[in-house]
Amino acid sequence: MRLTETVNLEIRTREAEHAQEWRTAHRDWLHRQAPMAFAVSLASGAIVALVLWDRFPRGWLLLWWGGVAVTAMGCYWWSRDPGALHREPALRWEHCYLGATALHGALWGAAGVFLFVGQDLALQMFLSLVLVVVATGAAITLAPLRGAPLVFLLPALGSYAAGLLAQGGAAPLATAAALALYVALLTALAEQVHHAWAETRGLRPATPAVSDRARCLPAAGESAGDHQALERLVMERTEQLARSERALREANRRKDEFLAILAHELRNPLGPIRNAVEVMRRPNLPEATLSWARSVIDRQVDHLSRLVNDLLDVSRIVQGKFLLQESLLDPALVIERAVEASRPRIEARQHRLTVTLPEQMPRIRGDLLRLAQVVSNLLDNAAKYTDAGGNIWLTVTVAGDGVAIRVRDNGLGIPPEALPRIFDLFSQADRSPDRTQGGLGIGLSLVRRLVELHGGRVEAHSEGPGRGAEFVVWLPCATRPE
Repeated sequence: MRLTETVNLEIRTREAEHAQEWRTAHRDWLHRQAPMAFAVSLASGAIVALVLWDRFPRGWLLLWWGGVAVTAMGCYWWSRDPGALHREPALRWEHCYLGATALHGALWGAAGVFLFVGQDLALQMFLSLVLVVVATGAAITLAPLRGAPLVFLLPALGSYAAGLLAQGGAAPLATAAALALYVALLTALAEQVHHAWAETRGLRPATPAVSDRARCLPAAGESAGDHQALERLVMERTEQLARSERALREANRRKDEFLAILAHELRNPLGPIRNAVEVMRRPNLPEATLSWARSVIDRQVDHLSRLVNDLLDVSRIVQGKFLLQESLLDPALVIERAVEASRPRIEARQHRLTVTLPEQMPRIRGDLLRLAQVVSNLLDNAAKYTDAGGNIWLTVTVAGDGVAIRVRDNGLGIPPEALPRIFDLFSQADRSPDRTQGGLGIGLSLVRRLVELHGGRVEAHSEGPGRGAEFVVWLPCATRPE
């Protein structure tokens, strides 16, 4: 057999093995997540049944909850035999799992149509949030399988949105539009997770490159040079596979951390909202109490909106659909807007903010809203990772043909090993449950992407834990200082 054919056969064999490993990894992921999905489904269904216990016939509620439990139990039962993942019926197991997931989504969609629609606005908002949390967990769990999140999202949120449209009225129509937007957001996020899996499996650019080099080998011959070329190809392929495996393990670890934080961040607002709803259901409440309950719901919904908007911004930037509204700007105006947005969080932790601006600054070209978002994210990050009563310094200087914006604090600092990945998506310097300060770990990634869209750069500096941190944003100026 000629050397080229031998190399190409080896490459095709490795590709087939790698593809099988990828599919097995998908099924292993579903297998590991089944117990958690089972518990979350039962708990969410129980919450809905308890909230509506006095508003619907209890027999129907128990029947619906029993269906939720049975379909969740079906997914869990099919995942109990890990050996099935590596036998011939593995594909049939996957189809059964997705079939139970679709039926599970249909039951939640039926709850939206028959149980949620028609309730008072506050209660319907709470029930909608429960459904959104369930849908988010299902979408991210199924994300490594392309298109699989829609198996749950369409019957669950799609049916509920259809019921709201049929009900009519401004509030139901707005809720239906928000659900449609959320389905699009979750689909885009799931697609990004899927691509991360595909890229880290080493099946994309690396393999064609090796194949192309293999075609350049002599068509025949068994000389020492041919053997050396073959050995180099095998070594390169081995190194590529090792790098792909390390990248996959790191991506999988960060994804698991992100899922845990996302669940935490989505769960936190539900407690205050539920308490406020329970208060609003009491008869003869004074106006002050109703106003307090409405303000609690408003604050928590605003928190959820910020999380969704950040995710949507990242998704648009990654897909190249993000547009800037550029104009000539005074950097002082950017600083003023950012400080105004971040001051409540800074004052809430009793920090001292010191702002230093030069007398004259060149103008910069950019999007005022997005540049203020960049500086505000850095200020919020400093406030979040600085102990109460700390110091934050915001300094602007003219640096060459650009403007440097520095945000420095005397807070927790950044470990040296975390600095290289501090701007990576879903990355946080410390994510342990006792130190996590909230957020999804996308703020700094969004900062870097927005700054790069403006033709600038951003750097992070820290002397280590407990020594504070400094972030420097450099933006090119549009005019020279006079």
